[in-house]
Amino acid sequence: MITAIYHFNVKMVTRSKGGCCVASAAYLAGEKIKNERDGKIHDYRNKREVVHKEILLPVNAPPEYRDRAKLWNVAERAEKRKNSQTARSINAALPRELSREDQIELVRQFCEQCFVSKGMCCDFAIHDKHDGNPHVHIMLTTRKVNKSGFTEKERSWNDKKLLMEWRERWADWCNHKLYFVSDARVDHRSYKEQGIDRLPQIHLGVEVCAVERKGFKTDKGNKNRRIRRHNLEVEIAELEQQMHDLRSEHKKETIDYIESNIGCKVADAFTIHDKRSVLEQYEKYLQSRNIPCELIFYNEDKYELFVPKSKRDMAVNLLKQFRNQSCKMDNQPNSQQVPAPQKKPKHRI
Repeated sequence: MITAIYHFNVKMVTRSKGGCCVASAAYLAGEKIKNERDGKIHDYRNKREVVHKEILLPVNAPPEYRDRAKLWNVAERAEKRKNSQTARSINAALPRELSREDQIELVRQFCEQCFVSKGMCCDFAIHDKHDGNPHVHIMLTTRKVNKSGFTEKERSWNDKKLLMEWRERWADWCNHKLYFVSDARVDHRSYKEQGIDRLPQIHLGVEVCAVERKGFKTDKGNKNRRIRRHNLEVEIAELEQQMHDLRSEHKKETIDYIESNIGCKVADAFTIHDKRSVLEQYEKYLQSRNIPCELIFYNEDKYELFVPKSKRDMAVNLLKQFRNQSCKMDNQPNSQQVPAPQKKPKHRI
């Protein structure tokens, strides 16, 4: 199974940390929106990576909330405290194996099931710089809503168990879409939970990514490079072990097959380099001396002879004798060969 990229990060947009849901919505959609609460204008129309944006509303939400500026200005005004949480923000990696249409449908179905059906207003946008990292930004309201607007805060949406459920549901929806187009799959569990000996990479964030793209190295970027190198070394070691295990298993199966052929419980092998025709003669030579054996051809340069362990030394010695005899026979003149005519000596008269 091929492992696709999984990333699903949830955080709150909080005033005490300088957050503003109107500004976040403008960034998400690549639009120009004025914050009616403080008069600031947030203009992100120069963002070219926004390839799709959409607002999903519960059935009882006011229809005017389909206007992005209206929705988030109302949400911003609904919060009175200076440390209020004005929205919930999600950033998730999209499987690049999916088409754009499938990516949009994936996000829409996930949001409808997990958020809109529970009463949240949902605003999402897909960003793609065509650098192999398509992702979606999702913004969610924090208050219940009816036809008159937002009402009280819904504290149950802050439950950590619900967050874990969202992470799992996102993986399920991704794998559901991937099933029809690819062998790749995602897993919401950590490496430790999966039993995989890998170190997790740290999240770089927008600012660090921008610096790295300009060719400058950062502490976080260097740490991720060290982690990737470590994980690659671990993966190489695991693959080498798998290859060793496969070779051992293959040899065991071969020996089992040979033992059934030569009628011996324990067989041993030694490698021989020679012409195939010569080795086939040697095999018959051993069998004529009551030594059970089996010659396995791997390729034109490598052959292995399987014999009982108790007969191995005898087989090696007989191989030397066989080759010596072969050399002597090759050096003897062929009796059937017609000798070249000799010139008769000229006689003087």
